[in-house]
Amino acid sequence: MRQVRRKIVDPSVRTYLLKAKEEGIKLSWNRFEEMLPQDGFGRLGLSCHDCLLGPCRLNPFGENEVGTICGLTKDDLVLRTLYRLVSNNDLEIDPTDLDCGCEDNDSLLGLVRCQTESMKKMVGSRKVQGVTRQVGLGVLKDDYINVCLEEASPVLMNMVQALVEELKEEATSRGAKGFNVVVAGDISPVFSFPSVNNIGGVEFAVLTGLLDSYIVGAKGLGLGRNAVSYYHTFFAQADRSVCKVKVKDWLIESADAYRKRDRKKVLASDQIGEVELIDLDKAMIKQNMDNGCIKGVCILGGGTNLKVTQDALICEAAVRLSSMGVLCLTYGNAAVTLGKYGYLQKAGDANALVSCVGAELDVVKILDLVEGLDKEKIIGLMPEIAMPRDISNALALAGTGVKVLTSINLPLEGSKAVGAEINTLINYCSPSEYVDEALNSLAL
Repeated sequence: MRQVRRKIVDPSVRTYLLKAKEEGIKLSWNRFEEMLPQDGFGRLGLSCHDCLLGPCRLNPFGENEVGTICGLTKDDLVLRTLYRLVSNNDLEIDPTDLDCGCEDNDSLLGLVRCQTESMKKMVGSRKVQGVTRQVGLGVLKDDYINVCLEEASPVLMNMVQALVEELKEEATSRGAKGFNVVVAGDISPVFSFPSVNNIGGVEFAVLTGLLDSYIVGAKGLGLGRNAVSYYHTFFAQADRSVCKVKVKDWLIESADAYRKRDRKKVLASDQIGEVELIDLDKAMIKQNMDNGCIKGVCILGGGTNLKVTQDALICEAAVRLSSMGVLCLTYGNAAVTLGKYGYLQKAGDANALVSCVGAELDVVKILDLVEGLDKEKIIGLMPEIAMPRDISNALALAGTGVKVLTSINLPLEGSKAVGAEINTLINYCSPSEYVDEALNSLAL
């Protein structure tokens, strides 16, 4: 088994990595190491599982393999892979879009623009100025029933918020003070739920021994399931049509799980930070950019990916760029990452390294902000792209004319034509050169 380089820069989780090893739990890093090397055809975007004639794959070096059983070329396969990721399997792909895909990327960006418009409708004109949220493993409470939601829809979160009030007696009858609902991989401006960790650190929440239930939405990665079977934690997968009755049953299961906690396996954390959300003043930011008070704008986003040292690049970028007079803005999962290290603006703190605009959905506020600003002074940094939403957000930002950098290879190398088109939008940069390239792009 190959050993992955340093897994994560967060020193507070070292005890949990050792705890998992002692308990014989294979975490996501262990599973990644065991399956190396990963499927080469898939990494190049040259495999297809869309029908039972296959699965098909095309040899990137074979001149005779010019098409799949149904005639798809290498360009078609790579573009289909991107479409599937961006649409998260929700969109029926139009073959006519694929035909012209290697000539221009308007159809792919068109899909992203449609998603952005939908997000704008969901966000509306909501204000978040002054909203504060806690971040870190320390948000899990010993005397409460801890419920973790990952990639939960607003509908599901609304149901949970209402039901935990309704079920208070269920909690107290089992010896708890009530329910404590937390989210993983996002900031919750609307619901008063703290954030326990980013999308790649939810396994550590289970390893505290304090997590009583773990509910993952339809689009969630669900890495925490690697550990739940070793603990008392109740696990549920929420599809898009989940009903209130089912959610109520899950919360009662959570209450029952609370009574099954093994006190010998509890290892609480004192990691807890705070973030105060902000509303963006476009006119003021533009004025400060024009007069030189702000040297540039950096958007820090994206997921959490174990193919690089987790959290390292985004934290380094926040420290170095903010010290150069760059306004650093973040949202969602990236905000959770930066928040647990104390880099986000707190209540009454005007000198924070990074300001948070809200949840993953609130990236649309940043997209609105960059319209009309000098794109040469703006950089989008998404070092750990991991999920379909990360690719969509990266493409949406790139579609405004902003340069976007990532340190994760997208599955593009199977097609020179499609790869060349997408690389004009999302630029790959090696981890060792990542932050330096960002500074060079802003001429700093």
